[in-house]
Amino acid sequence: MGKKQGKKNSLENQRQELLKSESKKFQRMEKTNLNEYRVTLTNPIEIKKDKVGLWSKIKSELTIGLSIVALLVSGFSVYKTNKRNDYLETTNFNIVQNFWQEHPSYTLYNESQKPLTSPPQPSYYLYIPAKLYYIFKDGKRYSSLILLPVSYENVISQTSTGKTIDEIETSVLSKNFYGKLGNRDLRSKIYGKPGKDNVAFELRVYPFLAIATYIEYSYKDNPKKIMTEKFITTPWNKEKLTDDRFLDLENYTRNIAHFPENEVVVKGNENVYDSAFKYLESQFNNLLPMFFSGFRTEEDQQRFYALIGTKWDMTYDPDKDIAEYAKPSRNNFNSLGRKLSDKVIPAKDPLYPDY
Repeated sequence: MGKKQGKKNSLENQRQELLKSESKKFQRMEKTNLNEYRVTLTNPIEIKKDKVGLWSKIKSELTIGLSIVALLVSGFSVYKTNKRNDYLETTNFNIVQNFWQEHPSYTLYNESQKPLTSPPQPSYYLYIPAKLYYIFKDGKRYSSLILLPVSYENVISQTSTGKTIDEIETSVLSKNFYGKLGNRDLRSKIYGKPGKDNVAFELRVYPFLAIATYIEYSYKDNPKKIMTEKFITTPWNKEKLTDDRFLDLENYTRNIAHFPENEVVVKGNENVYDSAFKYLESQFNNLLPMFFSGFRTEEDQQRFYALIGTKWDMTYDPDKDIAEYAKPSRNNFNSLGRKLSDKVIPAKDPLYPDY
C-alpha cells in the first residue's frame, strides 16, 4: 500500500513537472510570436518621417540640378554676349549685290559698330563666274572655276555715304548687269552625252558677279595703325583672302586677260551674262573636241589653259602623271581655282539644287 502511494505521488509529480514544462514552452512561444509581430509591425510615424526625408532629399537634389542648369544658361548667355560684342568690335566688311532692279548696284557694308578713322577707299576686281564640269561615265563630276574679268569702267557711278559703319559706299552698274538669282537665269550647255561618253562636259555661266575687294583702314582710337582686309564675295558666300592668295588672284587675272577676248565687254543693250555665255560657248565649241584629239595650234592650247585656270604658257609634259598638274604650283596659281571653287559656287549649286 505504501509503495502504491509512493508510486502515485511520483506520477503526480511527473505530471506536474510536465505541465510546468509545457506552460513555460507555451509562454516562450507566445513571447516569440509577440516579438515577431512587433518586428513586422511598422510605426506610421516612422513611415511619415521616411517620406518627409525622401521628399526633402528630392527637393534638395532638384534645387541643385536647377541651380546647375541656371548657371550653364547664364554662362552660355555671357559667352554669346561677349562673342556678339567681339563681333561688333571687330571690323567686318561685306558686299551686298542688288542686281534685280532697274539700276543694278553693289554696296560695301561695315557690319561693325567700332568707328574707323575715315571712310575707306576700296579697290575692286569684278568677275563673271562660270564653271566647266567634267562629267565622267560613272557619274562623277569635277569642275574648273572660270572667272571672266569685267572692266571697272562699267561702274557708271559711285556714292559714298561718308560713314565708317553700316552702309559705306554704293557702286551703280549699267542695266546690262541686271540679273535674277534663279535657275531660269542660269546659262548652261551640255557637250557630248553624259552617261554614254567617257567624258562629257557642261558649261554654266552665273547671273551675278564675284567681287574681290581690297581695303585699307584704321580705327579712330588708333589712326596710325593701318590695317588691310582682302576678300571675295558672291550673293552666297564671303571668303577672306590671305595676302598670298590675293596675289594668286591678281596673277590669275593677268593670266586670263592675256587674251583680251576673255574680258567681258558690254555690247549695246545685251545682258553681260548672255555675252559671257556666248563667248565661252564659242570657245569651248572649238576647244573641247581638241581635248581628246590634240590641239591644232599652240594658241588653241594656250587659250584652253588660260580658261581652265593654268598659266597660258605652261609647258605640258605628256609623260608626266596628270595628277601632278593638279597639285599646287605656280602653273595653277597654287590651285587657286580649286581652292575658290566651292567658295564662289558651292558644290551644291544654289541655282541648280538637283546637282
